Amino acid sequence: MAFFGGTKSEKSVSGTATPTAPVAPKAGAATITGCMEILGNVKGCGTIHVDGKIHGDLSTDGDVIIGKDGVVNGDVTAKKLIVSGKINGKTKCETLEVTQTGELTETIEAGKIVSDGKLEAVMTDCDSIHITKNGKVVTSKMLAKHIVVNGNIEGNVIATELLEINQDGRVKGEMQVKKIKVSEGGLMLGTMLTYEPSNPVKKVAKQNPTEDITKNEQATALKEIVKTKEKE
Repeated sequence: MAFFGGTKSEKSVSGTATPTAPVAPKAGAATITGCMEILGNVKGCGTIHVDGKIHGDLSTDGDVIIGKDGVVNGDVTAKKLIVSGKINGKTKCETLEVTQTGELTETIEAGKIVSDGKLEAVMTDCDSIHITKNGKVVTSKMLAKHIVVNGNIEGNVIATELLEINQDGRVKGEMQVKKIKVSEGGLMLGTMLTYEPSNPVKKVAKQNPTEDITKNEQATALKEIVKTKEKE
């Protein structure tokens, strides 16, 4: 089932706001200042704010904030990730917010993504993705339950529940959707297929043991009849 149309005043059901401007360091956060450049992996706890450069992986059990001039050339793992700078590596977090100056590459694993920046990455197994007005995405695969588009997406888009293309939203490429909603002013270019799970559960008929016994008895009886006839 798909439904189209709507009015200019129609709003996304997600109700997610555009990511905020670059965030200032939190009190008590470990800060890698703009004059610092680290060669190697960084592992910590709590909030880590990056305004400098890290050539290695970054991980924490808390939040990571990448400032406008911050760069991480490696994988980033955190609970919540706010990006105004650049990440050149794999990203794994529960919540990802990307401001207009933020850029990410490679792969992104996140429960919730809100992006007003630039994503050139594969995104899989997300609950929700919201590409806001200034957001731009180039991807070989974007997979989520609910995808809301107010910006631009180019690539393979898979929405297992709903794809919303709102006013000024653009999607170009192959779309696999269960449901789709396009507001006035929204645009989609390419092919659209109905989403089907790649590994559907197949129902296997249960065998009745008594039926198997009956069949075996019938086969045995048939053999006896054939033997009798051969003797005659």
